[in-house]
Amino acid sequence: MKRNSVIFFTAILFGAISNLKAQSGVLFLEEYIDFSLDSNYFSINGIYSFQNKNNRAVNQQIMFPFADKSTEIDSIRVVNLYSGEKIDFIRKDSFIYFAIYLPVNDTVDVNIFYRQKTSAKNKYIITSTQSWGEPLKTAIYTLTAEKNLKIKSFSYSPDAVKELENSTLYTWKKHNFMPKEDFEVMLEE
Repeated sequence: MKRNSVIFFTAILFGAISNLKAQSGVLFLEEYIDFSLDSNYFSINGIYSFQNKNNRAVNQQIMFPFADKSTEIDSIRVVNLYSGEKIDFIRKDSFIYFAIYLPVNDTVDVNIFYRQKTSAKNKYIITSTQSWGEPLKTAIYTLTAEKNLKIKSFSYSPDAVKELENSTLYTWKKHNFMPKEDFEVMLEE
């Protein structure tokens, strides 16, 4: 019985190591995120690009962190834009995780939408990019904020600001971007 357990756990370990080795060629390339902020919600609608540099298809596990507990997050939607299908996810304490299928030497875009209640400190986790080991080739962020909101500060200064009829549009464009701090919008209380 003991020998069978050792063989079983060795097989699991070998499978896990093989799986990690196969997935080492997966890159997190780009993200394009539209944020919106009003008196009720801070909404996030992003497109995330992943590239498979392997010579075989890969099922990549993705952990997507939230700034708040996942019970405080609502309207979560994850869609594979390559296939057009919804992706099932598992909700944990402060993140979700899901798997995406990446064909050989191909790129897959994933759309993730969610929202959380507006607060004095509205935060989106971008420092998790560091876990991929390489900077984002491109990161473009826009924030549409209601005019009646008084923004105190941003963790990153916007590259452009445009006044619209009932809102203000802020834009950030980053290249070869390895975030050192998270994206935060601080409101006056």
